[in-house]
Amino acid sequence: MKNKSFYIVAAVIIIAMLATVTLTVTHSMFESFWRQPLCKIIFNHLADAILLLAPCCVLKWRRTWALVITWIVALWCFLQLLYYPTYRDVMPFSSFLLVKNISTTLVKSALGAVTKKSLAVLLMPLLLHAYHWWIRHDDEPSKPKRNWWAFVGCIVGFVVLRAVITCSIYLANSENYSGLRDAFATHYSKFGGRHLNYVMHNGVMSYALYSLATSVDWGVSDDEQREADDFVKKNCLSYNDNPHVTTIAEHPNLIFIMVESLNAWVVNLDINGKPVTPTLNALAADTTHNIVCLNVISQAKNGHSSDGKFMYQTGLLPMLDKSVAMEYSDRNFPSLVKALKEHDYKAIEICGDEASLWNVEGMSVAYDFDTLYHQPELKEQLEACDYRIDKVVMEYAANYLPKVKGPFIAQIFTGTMHSPYNDDWEPLTWISDSTLYTPAVHNYLEKTHYFDQQLSAFLERLKETRLYNNSVIVIASDHSEPVDDDPQGRPLLSRDANECVLLIINPRSGKKVKGPVGQIDVYPTLLDVMGLNSYKWKGLGHSLLRNEVCSAAVSTDESVGTSPLLPAQQQAWTVSDILIRANKIPGAQ
Repeated sequence: MKNKSFYIVAAVIIIAMLATVTLTVTHSMFESFWRQPLCKIIFNHLADAILLLAPCCVLKWRRTWALVITWIVALWCFLQLLYYPTYRDVMPFSSFLLVKNISTTLVKSALGAVTKKSLAVLLMPLLLHAYHWWIRHDDEPSKPKRNWWAFVGCIVGFVVLRAVITCSIYLANSENYSGLRDAFATHYSKFGGRHLNYVMHNGVMSYALYSLATSVDWGVSDDEQREADDFVKKNCLSYNDNPHVTTIAEHPNLIFIMVESLNAWVVNLDINGKPVTPTLNALAADTTHNIVCLNVISQAKNGHSSDGKFMYQTGLLPMLDKSVAMEYSDRNFPSLVKALKEHDYKAIEICGDEASLWNVEGMSVAYDFDTLYHQPELKEQLEACDYRIDKVVMEYAANYLPKVKGPFIAQIFTGTMHSPYNDDWEPLTWISDSTLYTPAVHNYLEKTHYFDQQLSAFLERLKETRLYNNSVIVIASDHSEPVDDDPQGRPLLSRDANECVLLIINPRSGKKVKGPVGQIDVYPTLLDVMGLNSYKWKGLGHSLLRNEVCSAAVSTDESVGTSPLLPAQQQAWTVSDILIRANKIPGAQ
């Protein structure tokens, strides 16, 4: 009897840990019954616990294995609670294999996300150890009898529970699904991230089995290839005219400043009567000379910062399930760099990250940059500046770029505004004296103000060296950043605060773009601005100078705004996935 009670306690602890994660990331305890109630969460995770503990029916040292399984679940839950605040999704199983991505930046960001709740989840298995100690005199025999009937019963119990829950979902929302199989296989996205919602509706073990089944690379089918080809033919316009090309120089330089975690809500934000970002404010206010959009919807997924780079460089969307930078860097991508190099441009990338972080070095080669300057080259300056990346990369760029002969593209990647935001930024300014917002938001704004100061110094240096008037300068967010889980704890434009910044300085004429637009729309816009439309690949987005874009697809069925472009914008996610896997992107060289 005590042996049975041990597994019941193990199951309860597993259910409690998984439910803690689910309720934390969905905030849905009080929603209507079959949409996402506490009852369904418990049923989901009861099925998970049954399947997880099933091997204990046939293994030796059953209690030991039950303890091991419980600790594995605790570690998974702990990592999810660290992952969610930044990515707003469940960490896919494929990401656990990205060991090359482990870096100082990643570790600092993870440690900054540790909370009392995540530590409590990690310590829950100690309750099972305590119960095991209490019943330790009721030890199992050294060779316990394998109970295959119980094992089969667990499998059957899991399947029955999953079938009941799926039937309930289908009956409650039958208009959204073609059948029960569709209700089980569909990745839900209307409540948030794709992986998160599969877990939310189908449980962790169903998600694990689904991930295992879909991780096999079956290649691209003929039907998929036809879908991609038809989409490109119908929706990717083929034009060679350059009516929007900048007139500041025959071959202007392109200086692309990609800003880490820059939220649009910081622009024009005052704290105690002082602007947090005076430089950005001034640039955003000048719509006569600059192209300005403060409503670029973040479309970065599991690759996060690398996804931002990927979209801006290639005009392709990232993958929903995997990181393109970590798993597909060997593909033959078209890129903004390659388009410019057809006109004899030199290509330089400058960032303060480690080469392993999101495979910076591999993707720099894939985009065809000639030169990459990162931590090994900048280490001395980074150490002297206490790793304040923005100051180092901008000062380095300001000193290096005037020496480059001929037109160039320089991609500069900042890093100071990266999470975590739990440590006070030094030195503190008037921002932290405010009683508005949370400490995390204060720290984020201190970092943002610091970036704005470095940007101002960089632009002044460009003016002194006469590069400013001969260059198109792009300032764009790599992705948005939640900063604080509670929307009332931070300023915002929308509840999710997923708006990014796009500023293009020195185009032919200025324009204020209301949006919403997607990050995918930046690539074709820059082709227009730089006069590169002889380059065959125009991307899967829409030039903001040729179209009045007022919608963006965040996934295949989650969107912001409405417009006739929306169906194609949503289908573009599937098409981009096919093109990347097939390695057959039109115009790639």
